[in-house]
Amino acid sequence: MKKTLLLVFLLLLLFAFAACAPAETTPPDGGDATPESEGTEGTEEATAGGEKQLIIAVNPDYESFDPAIAYEVYGMLVLHACYDNLFEFQDSLENLALGAAESYEVSEDGMTYTFKLKEGMVFASGNPMTSADVKWSFERGINMKGNGAFMGDGIVSIETPDDLTVVIQLSAPDPSFPTKLSYNVFSIMDSALATEHGATNAENAAEVDTAKTWLDSNSAGSGPYYIESYTPKVEVVLARNENYYGEAPYYDKISIKTVVDSNTQVMMLQAGDVDIAMNVDPEQAKSLEGVEGIEVKDAQSLTVSFLLMNRDPEVGGPVADPTVQKAIRLALDYPGIQTIAGPGMVTPVAPFPIGLFGSLPAMDVSEYPKTEEALALMEEAGYADGFTVDFYVPTTIVAGVDFSLLSQKIQSDLNTIGIQTNIIPEDVTISLETYRTGKQPLGLWYWNPDYPDNNSQLAFLPGQSVGLRANWTADMNPELAELAIEAASIVDEDAREEAFATIQEMMQEDTPFACLLQHTSQYAIDSSLQGVEYIDRYKFDLKAISGE
Repeated sequence: MKKTLLLVFLLLLLFAFAACAPAETTPPDGGDATPESEGTEGTEEATAGGEKQLIIAVNPDYESFDPAIAYEVYGMLVLHACYDNLFEFQDSLENLALGAAESYEVSEDGMTYTFKLKEGMVFASGNPMTSADVKWSFERGINMKGNGAFMGDGIVSIETPDDLTVVIQLSAPDPSFPTKLSYNVFSIMDSALATEHGATNAENAAEVDTAKTWLDSNSAGSGPYYIESYTPKVEVVLARNENYYGEAPYYDKISIKTVVDSNTQVMMLQAGDVDIAMNVDPEQAKSLEGVEGIEVKDAQSLTVSFLLMNRDPEVGGPVADPTVQKAIRLALDYPGIQTIAGPGMVTPVAPFPIGLFGSLPAMDVSEYPKTEEALALMEEAGYADGFTVDFYVPTTIVAGVDFSLLSQKIQSDLNTIGIQTNIIPEDVTISLETYRTGKQPLGLWYWNPDYPDNNSQLAFLPGQSVGLRANWTADMNPELAELAIEAASIVDEDAREEAFATIQEMMQEDTPFACLLQHTSQYAIDSSLQGVEYIDRYKFDLKAISGE
C-alpha cells in the first residue's frame, strides 16, 4: 500500500512539473528553426537559464494586428517590431530612413519611385523576401479597404522587373509618399505564409480574405520579433526572430501587458513587476521624481486638441459667424488651459503640430486671453448680449488630460464674452457620429495625424474631410481651399514650406477651429534600461531597447 501511494505521489509530481514547464517557442509557420536557435532559444533549458524579457504595461487600444486593418495608436508598437517597411523612422520623426529598401530613385516629375531591396532578407518563417512580396502586400493593404487604405489612393501601378526591384507609379506628385510608406498598411508580408492562412491581394480582398483571425495572434513579417501569442485585453508576447537580417535585439521576449489603470502601472513598476509604465499622468510623474531606480521621461506627441465651431448657421446658430469664431479664439485663456493640461504643453497657431516639416513655431500665449478685443468682435457681429450654445464633449482622457475638466475651463472662458455653453457629455463612440457628420454646433476634439507629414493636416482646410465636419466648404474660402490642393503636390521643399506657412497664417484669421493644446505625455521606466526613446510613430522602437 505504501509503495502504491508513493507511486501515485511521484506521478502527480511529474504531471505538475509538466504542466508548469514553459511551452516550446517556435517560429511562424512555413520555416524551420535556424541552426543558431535549435536547442538554445525557446527551450526549457534556455528558460531555466534565464531568458532576457522586457515587460511593458500599457492601456492599449489595438483591436487587430493585421497590418492591412490595424489603425490604432498602440498597434504600431507591435507591428513595427514584427514587420519591415520600405521606409522607417529612426530616433525621431525628423529622421525618415530606408528600411527594407537599400536605395530608391524618384523621377523628375515626382510620380515614379524605383526601389532596390536589401539583398538576403528573409521572413521569420525562413522564406526569402522578394519584390513580389512587396507588390502583394501593398495590393492587399489597399484592397482590404481598412482605415489606412486611403494612403494608397495615389498609386496607379506597382511593377516588379526583378526580384529586388519595385517600381511604383503615382497619379500625381506626392512629397509625403515616403512617409506614408512607413505606415503599417504598407508593411511587407510573407505572401506565401499569409496566403496559407487565408490572405489574398485580390481586388475583392475585403470580402474574401479570411486571414485576420490568424494575423491577430501571429505575424508574417521580417522584423526583429514575431508575435508568439496574443490574449485580448491581457497580453501580447513577442519572441525574437532568429532569422532577422539586422543586429539581433537584446531581449529574447517582450511582454506587453494590458494594465488599464495608470496607478496600477506605477505600482507594478515600483514593485519591479514591469520595466516600463507607458501611461503616467502628470501627478503620478511628480510622485516618481527622485525615486531610486525609476526614471520619468517626457514624450512630445503629435496629438492636437481643438475646439470645433460649426460654420452652418442651421447647426451652429450664432457660432457659425466667422467673426464670433475669431472672438472665441481671442477669449480663450491658453496659459490657463496649458496649466490644467500639465507641464510641457504648447499651443500651435493652427492644427499643424510642432515637430513636423512646415509647422510654424508655437503660439505665444502670454498675452491671452484678449477679452476686450473679443468683446468688440462680439458687438460687431451683433451679439453684444451673448447667446447660448450646445457644447459637445466626449468623455475621454487624452494624454492625461481629462476632457470633462478641460471643457469646464473653456465654458468659463467663453462666459467672459457672454457665450453660455450647455455642456453635453457623451461617450466618445457616440459623440464621434455627430462630430463626423457635422452636427455639433460646438465640440471639443482631438486629432493625431494619419501619417507624420503636414499633408495629413490639410484635412482641416475648407472642403477637406475635417473641415467638412465643421461644415466649412471650399466656397467659403476659395483661396485657402485651392492652396490646400496645391500644397499637397509641391515637391520643392522651400516652396512647400512657404505654402504651409501661408496656410497657417491665413487660418489665424479665418478658421472654424481653435487649437488648444499639442499634448505631451509622461512614461516611467526602470532606469537601467537603454534606448527607450519616444517616437510618436511607434511609441518605442522595441529593437532599440536593451538592459545594458
